[in-house]
Amino acid sequence: TRRHVSASSSLQLKADEQYDGDDRHSPKCELSRRTALSTTFAIIATTASPFLHPIVSNAQDSKGKVVVYGGSGYVGAHACSLLTQQGYAVTSISRSSPETQLARSKSILGTSLSNVDYISLDAGKASLDDLSASMKDATAVISCVGLSPGSQNQKDGNGLVNSRITQAAKAAGVPKIVYIGVSSTLANGPAKFLLGDYFAGKATAEKSVTSEFGGKNSLIIKPAIIAGGPPGEIRPPGPPGVKAVDVTAVARAAVSGAVGDLIGVIDGNEAIEAL
Repeated sequence: TRRHVSASSSLQLKADEQYDGDDRHSPKCELSRRTALSTTFAIIATTASPFLHPIVSNAQDSKGKVVVYGGSGYVGAHACSLLTQQGYAVTSISRSSPETQLARSKSILGTSLSNVDYISLDAGKASLDDLSASMKDATAVISCVGLSPGSQNQKDGNGLVNSRITQAAKAAGVPKIVYIGVSSTLANGPAKFLLGDYFAGKATAEKSVTSEFGGKNSLIIKPAIIAGGPPGEIRPPGPPGVKAVDVTAVARAAVSGAVGDLIGVIDGNEAIEAL
């Protein structure tokens, strides 16, 4: 039985009171660039390059095919791992070469996912037909794609790219989609004044998911700060009072959406961990 979720955590609500730009909550709030950056969460961005030959998996009799855009990133790699453990055939798509994706996933997970098909495809530049072809026969799509806060072209890199993925998934007849967005607390907090394009892009992507698939065939996961990061990557600390969510909790939620156990919106770290 699928569970419909539309939740935000009490932890995030408390953080909203502390960091919201509304004068009713913080009449004397002064924002520095460092503070704003520290209130954002980063997801590994893997968008971009035409098809290259995939690393072919050994999966045969699976429960179904799940396509993970950004599957060699921090959240995506963990999602791919969980899906393969549950018996699904998994395709990871990124602008990076299949070999680079395989190596990146190994660095994140500590082991290789030899039974994942890695394909190189630029979601921002490929035709919608090519994007749809990459999702042929998929039972679900998970998008972990996006540019980090402060990146060049962060609005389209989060919004337009994911809108194209969503449109292509719909055209391919994919029944379910999962998108990793950003918590409402951060999007509506003081960081929006410095990173407005980043949050606008995320909002565009979320709107596209809802528009194309509706609430009954999609799951939008909205974490705040995700604990840790890929080896060698330094991320800014989260705002005081906001506990970072473990990456595996985010990945588990994404997988639950892909296999049809969850639909709707999960907003905030506490809500994600409570699943």
